[in-house]
Amino acid sequence: MTAGSRTIELKETHAGAAVGRALKLSPDDRVVLIRRLRLADGDPMALETLHVPAALVPGLSREALENASFYELLEKEYGVVIESGMQSIEPTVTNEEESELLGVPLHSPAFLFERTSRTAGGETVEFVRSLYRGDRYRLVAELSQRRDRPATAVALVADPA
Repeated sequence: MTAGSRTIELKETHAGAAVGRALKLSPDDRVVLIRRLRLADGDPMALETLHVPAALVPGLSREALENASFYELLEKEYGVVIESGMQSIEPTVTNEEESELLGVPLHSPAFLFERTSRTAGGETVEFVRSLYRGDRYRLVAELSQRRDRPATAVALVADPA
């Protein structure tokens, strides 16, 4: 499938309590909120909401975001390299707006991903909330009984059906 994205919203706003906590900012600090519809072969697959400290991305535009890797843009245009992060995954259902944007019935099953990402220096530079359609993905985990191997990761695999 060919990946793509469509920017739905791009605005600067106050971090607020929850986003400020995730980014280790004051609730009064400014962040850039980016909402993008993630696409596969033109079909909606996920709704992504990113929050980034505004000071890190001055002049960020919709055009720069269209069909681009946000991480590549951060590195090339702003000199910010993401090295690590923490991500959680949980099941949920879509609300009215999410259902409309994703093209699924109301209260459809979905996967909710929340992620904070950090630079090598430990600075938290991104808080992302992504909602993936439950009917187009499946979780796959490789399991091992060997004690000399590191913990395995769970992968979200797109279902081309």
